[in-house]
Amino acid sequence: MMNSHHPDDNPKNSVAVEDLTQPHWWTLNHVAGEPGKWTRAMLIERLAKYEDLGIDFNSVFDDLVARGWLTEDAGLMTLTEAGEEGRLRARERNLRVHQQMHEGIDTADFVTTVNVLRRLVANLGGDGNLPD
Repeated sequence: MMNSHHPDDNPKNSVAVEDLTQPHWWTLNHVAGEPGKWTRAMLIERLAKYEDLGIDFNSVFDDLVARGWLTEDAGLMTLTEAGEEGRLRARERNLRVHQQMHEGIDTADFVTTVNVLRRLVANLGGDGNLPD
C-alpha cells in the first residue's frame, strides 16, 4: 500500500523551503565540509559534473553571498553563521524526506538498487561514481 505524503515531501522541494536549489545545497555542503578550501573555480569544477542543465554556479554563489550565508576571503569560501543555520534547517528537512523514501525498504535492497543504477549509468557511458 502506498503512503500518502504531501507533494512537497521530496529532496528538491525540501530545500526549496529555504528558497534553495540543488546547486545551492551542494555549495552549502561542500563549503561547510571544508571551510576556507573552495574557490569559485574549484567548486565549479567539482560540481559541474553532477549537473547537466548548464547551471550558472557564479549566480548561485552570488545569491548565497547576497543572503549573507557565504563569505569569500581572498577568494576562499566560508559559511556565515546564518548560512550554517540555513544549511542545518534544510538538512533536517532533507533527512525527514529521506526517511520517508526509505520506509519499508531494507538497507541491503537499497544498496543493491543504487549499485545497479550506477552500473546502468556507466554502461551508457556516464559517470556511475557517487559524489564524495
